[in-house]
Amino acid sequence: MFRSSFYAVAAVAIFLAGLARADDKKSSADNQGKQCCHATITKVDAQKDSVTVKMTDKSGQEQEKTFQLSKDVDLRNSAGKTAKLSDFKAGDDIVLSQKDGKVTEIKENDEAMITKVDPKAGTVTLKTKDKDGKDVEKVFQLEEDAEYLDSTGRVARLDIFRSGDEVLVIEGEGRIKGLKKSSDKSDNATARKPSSDTKSSNK
Repeated sequence: MFRSSFYAVAAVAIFLAGLARADDKKSSADNQGKQCCHATITKVDAQKDSVTVKMTDKSGQEQEKTFQLSKDVDLRNSAGKTAKLSDFKAGDDIVLSQKDGKVTEIKENDEAMITKVDPKAGTVTLKTKDKDGKDVEKVFQLEEDAEYLDSTGRVARLDIFRSGDEVLVIEGEGRIKGLKKSSDKSDNATARKPSSDTKSSNK
């Protein structure tokens, strides 16, 4: 009787393990072919269920592409809450997920602040707002093929990011898939401000 019970328990354990592996394979299959990228909306066409965006490819070339929205497209605002297509407009920075040429998710980009970058460990610590609006810090693992963009959307390297930088993030399952440096207003101000050399030359 003991042996029968043992075999019954073992059979159940093997069955459950098989289900877990099947779920893992299904999840892997669902994510296969799915691509996420930073983009800026240039046009939203609600009648055609399409969105046109400006994005940078892996070679650093800027391009404009129009995508058809899938029937079950997931639309989210910067807080992660459900949104409508009409909530998005030209100029919005978004994270766009696509599969088989159709957009499956659009999420308005929310900013985070870098508090630490550890290239050796392959991690970055970000300060963001939780659902209650409170500051929280979290350590994320960087994907090996993560996408890094500067504030102009050009392909860059991890070493351009520093503590205190505001960034736009592509994140999934606790791992960073992409970082884009937010436009630095202070840089623009510095660019407009005459240098000391210019002042001295005008005297």
